[in-house]
Amino acid sequence: MESLLQEARRQTSDAGVGELLDRILAVPRLHARLINSLSRMEYVGARKMVKARHTDSMNSAGLQHLLEEVGHSLRLKRAAIKVNGGSDEGIETFSAEHTLAGDAGEGYLQGVDRGCEGLLMELKLPEPKRSEVNYVLSSLAIEVRAEAFYPIYEEALQRAGAPFSVRSILSDELRHLEEMTTAIAKHLPEGGESIIDAALKLEDQCFRGWISAVRKSLD
Repeated sequence: MESLLQEARRQTSDAGVGELLDRILAVPRLHARLINSLSRMEYVGARKMVKARHTDSMNSAGLQHLLEEVGHSLRLKRAAIKVNGGSDEGIETFSAEHTLAGDAGEGYLQGVDRGCEGLLMELKLPEPKRSEVNYVLSSLAIEVRAEAFYPIYEEALQRAGAPFSVRSILSDELRHLEEMTTAIAKHLPEGGESIIDAALKLEDQCFRGWISAVRKSLD
């Protein structure tokens, strides 16, 4: 798993994320909208979890994961308001006008989900197992990216002297990644590493699409 994280970190760095974040953080109004986009993405992730997980597969760890994703969304929303001078003006909702490339951010998550669903078709899994495995595979790919993105964001926050940190979110995401790594090993057949590799590649394409949309929104 460490090699996967290293590759995701390299990809994130190559995408110029650090420099892009520095540019955004220099303008509080833009930064607040970006944080609101991240809050929206955490919310959408929680919403997708509720839809994907059937009652016969949901356990206490799953409920904890769901609770933490919603908590991340709330913490980021509060951070956006703080950066926005204590007001939710301009960032009140998760609409396109209140976020920075928020639609593209949600599209990133949807793209990973649909892509992983396509990768699993050849396994011909019955429901509800198909939905469960798709949830685990897509979550694994997204958690790997979170482990690459949030440290770069934390460094940018420190450089800018921002009034909040994402270290606690990063800690939660690392635990989620460990849970998804354990879960996917139980679900995929022998040789399933090729499916994981394909999922990570398509996630990288989706992530770069979101970053491109963020960059375009600044022009």
